[in-house]
Amino acid sequence: MINNNFKKFITKILPCLISFGILIYFCIQNNNFLVLIDIFPKLEFVYLMLAIFSIFLSWFFDCLMIKELLPKFSNSIFDYFKVTMYGQFYGAITPFSSGSQASQVILLNSKKVETGKAISVLSQKFFISQLCTVAISSLSIMFKNQEFKDKIPGFTFLTLAGLAIQCSGIVFLILFFLNKRRVMNLIHYFLKIAKRIHIIKNPEKISKKLEDEMTFLMENNFSVNFSPIIYLYGIMQNLLFCFVSFFIAKSFGCPGFPILNFIAAQTFVTLLSIANPLPGSAGTAEGSFLLLYKNFFTTKNISPAMILFRFINYYAGMIVGFFIIIGKKRK
Repeated sequence: MINNNFKKFITKILPCLISFGILIYFCIQNNNFLVLIDIFPKLEFVYLMLAIFSIFLSWFFDCLMIKELLPKFSNSIFDYFKVTMYGQFYGAITPFSSGSQASQVILLNSKKVETGKAISVLSQKFFISQLCTVAISSLSIMFKNQEFKDKIPGFTFLTLAGLAIQCSGIVFLILFFLNKRRVMNLIHYFLKIAKRIHIIKNPEKISKKLEDEMTFLMENNFSVNFSPIIYLYGIMQNLLFCFVSFFIAKSFGCPGFPILNFIAAQTFVTLLSIANPLPGSAGTAEGSFLLLYKNFFTTKNISPAMILFRFINYYAGMIVGFFIIIGKKRK
Protein backbone atom coordinates (compact mmCIF):
# COMPACT_ATOMS: atom_id res chain seq x y z
CA MET A 1 0.00 0.00 0.00
CA ILE A 2 2.83 2.39 0.88
CA ASN A 3 4.57 1.61 -2.43
CA ASN A 4 1.35 2.18 -4.38
CA ASN A 5 0.72 5.49 -2.62
CA PHE A 6 4.30 6.57 -3.24
CA LYS A 7 4.05 5.62 -6.92
CA LYS A 8 0.79 7.57 -7.23
CA PHE A 9 2.44 10.57 -5.58
CA ILE A 10 5.47 10.43 -7.90
CA THR A 11 3.53 9.87 -11.14
CA LYS A 12 0.40 11.98 -10.58
CA ILE A 13 0.56 14.36 -7.65
CA LEU A 14 4.20 15.48 -7.73
CA PRO A 15 4.14 16.64 -11.41
CA CYS A 16 1.03 18.75 -10.67
CA LEU A 17 2.66 20.24 -7.57
CA ILE A 18 5.76 21.12 -9.60
CA SER A 19 3.59 22.71 -12.32
CA PHE A 20 1.70 24.82 -9.80
CA GLY A 21 4.97 25.66 -8.06
CA ILE A 22 6.39 27.02 -11.31
CA LEU A 23 3.28 29.18 -11.79
CA ILE A 24 3.58 30.49 -8.23
CA TYR A 25 7.27 31.26 -8.84
CA PHE A 26 6.45 33.39 -11.90
CA CYS A 27 3.65 35.12 -9.96
CA ILE A 28 5.97 36.00 -7.06
CA GLN A 29 9.01 36.89 -9.16
CA ASN A 30 9.27 40.70 -9.44
CA ASN A 31 5.74 40.93 -8.00
CA ASN A 32 4.35 39.93 -11.42
CA PHE A 33 0.95 38.95 -10.03
CA LEU A 34 0.58 42.25 -8.19
CA VAL A 35 1.59 44.09 -11.36
CA LEU A 36 -1.08 42.15 -13.26
CA ILE A 37 -3.70 43.09 -10.66
CA ASP A 38 -2.63 46.73 -10.98
CA ILE A 39 -2.75 46.61 -14.79
CA PHE A 40 -5.95 44.56 -15.07
CA PRO A 41 -8.48 47.44 -14.78
CA LYS A 42 -6.57 49.27 -17.52
CA LEU A 43 -6.75 46.40 -20.03
CA GLU A 44 -8.92 46.69 -23.14
CA PHE A 45 -11.93 44.69 -21.95
CA VAL A 46 -13.22 43.81 -25.43
CA TYR A 47 -9.92 42.21 -26.48
CA LEU A 48 -9.66 40.35 -23.18
CA MET A 49 -13.13 38.90 -23.75
CA LEU A 50 -12.11 37.94 -27.29
CA ALA A 51 -9.10 36.05 -25.86
CA ILE A 52 -11.42 34.12 -23.51
CA PHE A 53 -13.95 33.60 -26.31
CA SER A 54 -11.17 32.22 -28.56
CA ILE A 55 -10.27 29.45 -26.12
CA PHE A 56 -13.94 28.52 -25.66
CA LEU A 57 -14.36 28.38 -29.43
CA SER A 58 -11.26 26.19 -29.65
CA TRP A 59 -12.91 23.71 -27.26
CA PHE A 60 -16.15 23.99 -29.25
CA PHE A 61 -14.46 23.04 -32.52
CA ASP A 62 -12.84 20.11 -30.72
CA CYS A 63 -16.27 18.82 -29.68
CA LEU A 64 -17.55 19.35 -33.24
CA MET A 65 -14.78 17.02 -34.44
CA ILE A 66 -15.99 14.34 -32.01
CA LYS A 67 -19.59 14.92 -33.15
CA GLU A 68 -18.56 14.50 -36.79
CA LEU A 69 -16.82 11.19 -36.00
CA LEU A 70 -19.47 9.90 -33.58
CA PRO A 71 -22.77 11.42 -34.82
CA LYS A 72 -25.11 8.95 -33.10
CA PHE A 73 -23.65 9.38 -29.61
CA SER A 74 -26.08 12.11 -28.54
CA ASN A 75 -28.54 14.71 -29.82
CA SER A 76 -27.14 17.27 -27.37
CA ILE A 77 -24.03 19.25 -28.28
CA PHE A 78 -23.35 19.64 -24.56
CA ASP A 79 -22.73 15.89 -24.26
CA TYR A 80 -19.97 16.21 -26.86
CA PHE A 81 -18.64 19.26 -25.03
CA LYS A 82 -18.39 17.17 -21.85
CA VAL A 83 -16.17 14.69 -23.69
CA THR A 84 -13.91 17.54 -24.80
CA MET A 85 -13.68 19.02 -21.31
CA TYR A 86 -12.89 15.63 -19.73
CA GLY A 87 -9.94 15.53 -22.10
CA GLN A 88 -8.98 19.10 -21.20
CA PHE A 89 -9.01 18.44 -17.46
CA TYR A 90 -7.24 15.08 -17.36
CA GLY A 91 -4.81 16.16 -20.08
CA ALA A 92 -3.94 19.25 -18.02
CA ILE A 93 -3.10 17.31 -14.85
CA THR A 94 -1.15 14.40 -16.36
CA PRO A 95 2.38 14.25 -17.84
CA PHE A 96 2.41 14.51 -21.67
CA SER A 97 -1.42 14.92 -21.44
CA SER A 98 -1.50 11.13 -21.15
CA GLY A 99 -4.80 11.05 -19.25
CA SER A 100 -6.79 12.94 -21.87
CA GLN A 101 -7.95 10.17 -24.22
CA ALA A 102 -8.15 7.53 -21.46
CA SER A 103 -10.62 9.67 -19.50
CA GLN A 104 -12.68 10.29 -22.65
CA VAL A 105 -12.86 6.56 -23.38
CA ILE A 106 -14.11 5.91 -19.84
CA LEU A 107 -16.75 8.64 -20.20
CA LEU A 108 -17.94 7.29 -23.56
CA ASN A 109 -18.04 3.79 -22.04
CA SER A 110 -20.35 5.10 -19.31
CA LYS A 111 -22.62 6.38 -22.09
CA LYS A 112 -22.85 2.89 -23.69
CA VAL A 113 -20.24 3.46 -26.43
CA GLU A 114 -18.17 0.29 -26.93
CA THR A 115 -14.52 0.53 -25.92
CA GLY A 116 -13.26 -0.34 -29.40
CA LYS A 117 -15.49 2.26 -31.02
CA ALA A 118 -14.50 4.93 -28.49
CA ILE A 119 -10.77 4.28 -28.97
CA SER A 120 -11.15 4.25 -32.76
CA VAL A 121 -13.06 7.58 -32.79
CA LEU A 122 -10.67 9.35 -30.42
CA SER A 123 -7.64 7.99 -32.29
CA GLN A 124 -9.08 9.33 -35.53
CA LYS A 125 -9.60 12.72 -33.90
CA PHE A 126 -6.03 12.68 -32.58
CA PHE A 127 -4.74 11.70 -36.03
CA ILE A 128 -6.66 14.51 -37.78
CA SER A 129 -5.77 17.08 -35.10
CA GLN A 130 -2.10 16.15 -35.44
CA LEU A 131 -2.26 16.51 -39.22
CA CYS A 132 -3.68 20.03 -38.81
CA THR A 133 -1.11 20.89 -36.12
CA VAL A 134 1.76 19.60 -38.25
CA ALA A 135 0.52 21.64 -41.22
CA ILE A 136 0.45 24.88 -39.21
CA SER A 137 3.79 24.08 -37.53
CA SER A 138 5.44 23.35 -40.88
CA LEU A 139 4.21 26.63 -42.39
CA SER A 140 5.42 28.53 -39.31
CA ILE A 141 8.89 27.01 -39.61
CA MET A 142 9.02 27.67 -43.37
CA PHE A 143 7.93 31.32 -43.25
CA LYS A 144 8.56 32.63 -39.72
CA ASN A 145 11.60 30.73 -38.43
CA GLN A 146 13.97 33.53 -39.48
CA GLU A 147 12.18 36.09 -37.28
CA PHE A 148 12.52 34.04 -34.08
CA LYS A 149 15.68 31.92 -34.44
CA ASP A 150 18.03 34.45 -32.78
CA LYS A 151 15.98 34.49 -29.55
CA ILE A 152 16.85 30.94 -28.38
CA PRO A 153 20.15 29.04 -28.93
CA GLY A 154 19.58 26.07 -31.22
CA PHE A 155 16.07 27.32 -32.01
CA THR A 156 15.84 25.77 -35.48
CA PHE A 157 17.04 22.37 -34.27
CA LEU A 158 14.62 22.41 -31.31
CA THR A 159 11.60 23.37 -33.41
CA LEU A 160 12.44 20.74 -36.04
CA ALA A 161 12.81 18.15 -33.27
CA GLY A 162 9.39 19.20 -31.93
CA LEU A 163 7.92 18.90 -35.43
CA ALA A 164 9.45 15.41 -35.77
CA ILE A 165 7.79 14.37 -32.50
CA GLN A 166 4.47 15.78 -33.74
CA CYS A 167 4.84 13.80 -36.97
CA SER A 168 5.89 10.55 -35.27
CA GLY A 169 2.40 9.48 -34.22
CA ILE A 170 1.01 10.07 -37.71
CA VAL A 171 3.89 8.24 -39.40
CA PHE A 172 3.68 5.33 -36.96
CA LEU A 173 -0.05 4.81 -37.56
CA ILE A 174 0.39 4.86 -41.34
CA LEU A 175 3.39 2.52 -41.33
CA PHE A 176 1.74 0.13 -38.87
CA PHE A 177 -1.30 -0.04 -41.12
CA LEU A 178 0.87 -0.76 -44.18
CA ASN A 179 3.30 -3.28 -42.67
CA LYS A 180 2.68 -4.23 -39.05
CA ARG A 181 5.50 -6.77 -38.65
CA ARG A 182 8.27 -4.62 -40.13
CA VAL A 183 7.27 -1.64 -37.99
CA MET A 184 7.23 -3.71 -34.79
CA ASN A 185 10.67 -5.17 -35.61
CA LEU A 186 12.02 -1.63 -36.05
CA ILE A 187 10.46 -0.49 -32.76
CA HIS A 188 11.84 -3.50 -30.93
CA TYR A 189 15.30 -2.70 -32.32
CA PHE A 190 15.17 0.86 -30.95
CA LEU A 191 13.80 -0.39 -27.62
CA LYS A 192 16.78 -2.76 -27.31
CA ILE A 193 19.13 0.17 -27.89
CA ALA A 194 17.25 2.10 -25.19
CA LYS A 195 17.76 -0.84 -22.82
CA ARG A 196 21.52 -0.90 -23.50
CA ILE A 197 21.85 2.77 -22.54
CA HIS A 198 19.68 2.15 -19.46
CA ILE A 199 16.66 4.21 -20.50
CA ILE A 200 14.23 1.28 -20.17
CA LYS A 201 14.38 -2.14 -18.49
CA ASN A 202 11.98 -4.43 -20.38
CA PRO A 203 11.80 -3.73 -24.15
CA GLU A 204 9.90 -6.97 -24.88
CA LYS A 205 7.06 -6.03 -22.54
CA ILE A 206 6.80 -2.50 -23.94
CA SER A 207 6.90 -3.75 -27.53
CA LYS A 208 4.21 -6.37 -26.86
CA LYS A 209 1.94 -3.84 -25.14
CA LEU A 210 2.33 -1.38 -28.00
CA GLU A 211 1.62 -4.06 -30.60
CA ASP A 212 -1.48 -5.27 -28.74
CA GLU A 213 -2.85 -1.73 -28.47
CA MET A 214 -2.27 -0.97 -32.15
CA THR A 215 -3.74 -4.32 -33.24
CA PHE A 216 -6.80 -3.64 -31.09
CA LEU A 217 -7.17 -0.24 -32.74
CA MET A 218 -6.93 -1.63 -36.28
CA GLU A 219 -9.37 -4.45 -35.49
CA ASN A 220 -11.91 -1.89 -34.33
CA ASN A 221 -12.17 -0.25 -37.73
CA PHE A 222 -9.71 2.59 -37.38
CA SER A 223 -9.90 4.69 -40.52
CA VAL A 224 -9.11 8.27 -41.41
CA ASN A 225 -12.14 10.46 -42.14
CA PHE A 226 -11.52 12.50 -45.29
CA SER A 227 -14.54 14.77 -44.89
CA PRO A 228 -13.27 18.36 -45.52
CA ILE A 229 -15.40 19.76 -42.70
CA ILE A 230 -13.56 17.83 -40.00
CA TYR A 231 -10.21 19.18 -41.19
CA LEU A 232 -11.69 22.68 -41.16
CA TYR A 233 -12.70 22.08 -37.53
CA GLY A 234 -9.18 20.90 -36.74
CA ILE A 235 -7.56 23.95 -38.36
CA MET A 236 -9.96 26.31 -36.57
CA GLN A 237 -9.30 24.61 -33.24
CA ASN A 238 -5.55 25.15 -33.65
CA LEU A 239 -5.80 28.72 -34.95
CA LEU A 240 -8.19 29.85 -32.22
CA PHE A 241 -5.79 28.47 -29.62
CA CYS A 242 -3.10 30.66 -31.19
CA PHE A 243 -5.38 33.74 -31.36
CA VAL A 244 -5.41 33.98 -27.55
CA SER A 245 -1.96 35.57 -27.38
CA PHE A 246 -2.88 38.04 -30.13
CA PHE A 247 -5.96 39.28 -28.28
CA ILE A 248 -4.06 39.43 -24.98
CA ALA A 249 -1.45 41.62 -26.68
CA LYS A 250 -4.21 43.88 -28.00
CA SER A 251 -5.77 44.07 -24.53
CA PHE A 252 -2.43 45.35 -23.20
CA GLY A 253 -2.48 48.06 -25.87
CA CYS A 254 0.49 46.67 -27.78
CA PRO A 255 1.14 48.28 -31.18
CA GLY A 256 0.00 46.45 -34.29
CA PHE A 257 1.80 43.24 -35.20
CA PRO A 258 0.75 40.77 -37.93
CA ILE A 259 -1.51 38.10 -36.45
CA LEU A 260 0.58 35.52 -38.34
CA ASN A 261 3.51 36.39 -36.07
CA PHE A 262 1.42 35.49 -33.01
CA ILE A 263 0.27 32.24 -34.61
CA ALA A 264 3.90 31.37 -35.37
CA ALA A 265 5.04 32.36 -31.86
CA GLN A 266 2.44 30.12 -30.21
CA THR A 267 3.30 27.31 -32.61
CA PHE A 268 6.96 27.62 -31.65
CA VAL A 269 6.11 27.66 -27.93
CA THR A 270 4.27 24.36 -28.49
CA LEU A 271 7.14 22.86 -30.48
CA LEU A 272 9.71 23.87 -27.87
CA SER A 273 7.52 22.50 -25.05
CA ILE A 274 6.52 19.22 -26.63
CA ALA A 275 9.16 17.04 -24.91
CA ASN A 276 8.49 18.45 -21.42
CA PRO A 277 6.78 15.69 -19.35
CA LEU A 278 5.32 18.04 -16.73
CA PRO A 279 1.57 18.78 -16.92
CA GLY A 280 1.01 21.72 -19.23
CA SER A 281 4.72 21.65 -20.15
CA ALA A 282 5.22 23.82 -17.06
CA GLY A 283 8.43 25.82 -17.08
CA THR A 284 9.16 25.37 -20.77
CA ALA A 285 5.87 26.95 -21.86
CA GLU A 286 6.36 29.98 -19.61
CA GLY A 287 10.04 30.40 -20.50
CA SER A 288 9.39 30.06 -24.23
CA PHE A 289 6.61 32.64 -24.04
CA LEU A 290 8.88 35.15 -22.29
CA LEU A 291 11.58 34.69 -24.94
CA LEU A 292 9.42 34.56 -28.08
CA TYR A 293 6.87 37.24 -27.19
CA LYS A 294 9.25 39.83 -25.73
CA ASN A 295 9.14 41.93 -28.91
CA PHE A 296 5.36 42.16 -28.66
CA PHE A 297 5.18 43.40 -25.05
CA THR A 298 7.00 45.98 -22.94
CA THR A 299 9.47 44.71 -20.34
CA LYS A 300 7.00 45.61 -17.58
CA ASN A 301 4.05 43.82 -19.23
CA ILE A 302 5.62 40.64 -20.60
CA SER A 303 5.51 38.56 -17.39
CA PRO A 304 1.97 39.62 -16.34
CA ALA A 305 0.84 38.93 -19.92
CA MET A 306 2.41 35.46 -19.75
CA ILE A 307 0.56 34.69 -16.48
CA LEU A 308 -2.74 35.84 -18.02
CA PHE A 309 -2.01 33.85 -21.18
CA ARG A 310 -1.27 30.66 -19.23
CA PHE A 311 -4.42 31.06 -17.17
CA ILE A 312 -6.63 31.36 -20.28
CA ASN A 313 -4.83 28.80 -22.48
CA TYR A 314 -4.13 26.17 -19.81
CA TYR A 315 -5.70 26.64 -16.39
CA ALA A 316 -9.12 27.69 -17.75
CA GLY A 317 -9.55 24.26 -19.38
CA MET A 318 -8.60 22.59 -16.11
CA ILE A 319 -11.10 24.69 -14.13
CA VAL A 320 -14.04 24.34 -16.54
CA GLY A 321 -13.34 20.62 -16.93
CA PHE A 322 -13.23 20.19 -13.15
CA PHE A 323 -16.66 21.77 -12.66
CA ILE A 324 -18.16 19.69 -15.48
CA ILE A 325 -16.76 16.49 -13.92
CA ILE A 326 -17.99 17.46 -10.44
CA GLY A 327 -21.41 18.34 -11.87
CA LYS A 328 -21.68 14.93 -13.56
CA LYS A 329 -20.72 13.05 -10.38
CA ARG A 330 -23.37 14.87 -8.33
CA LYS A 331 -26.17 13.73 -10.64
